[in-house]
Amino acid sequence: MFFDVQPPLLASVSDLIRDVGNELTAYSTQMTTTHWGIVAGCAVAFGFLCLKGTGINR
Repeated sequence: MFFDVQPPLLASVSDLIRDVGNELTAYSTQMTTTHWGIVAGCAVAFGFLCLKGTGINR
């Protein structure tokens, strides 16, 4: 049938999710206060850019 999902596909997706989780854990444990500050500053700057938007809304 067309909608049957093969087990190897499910295994590869679960492996991908596990690998991404492991990478995020490794990055978060190695980041210093300076790194976290840079990430937070970029998030705030991105938020302000999103709030500004384009001139079409005005």
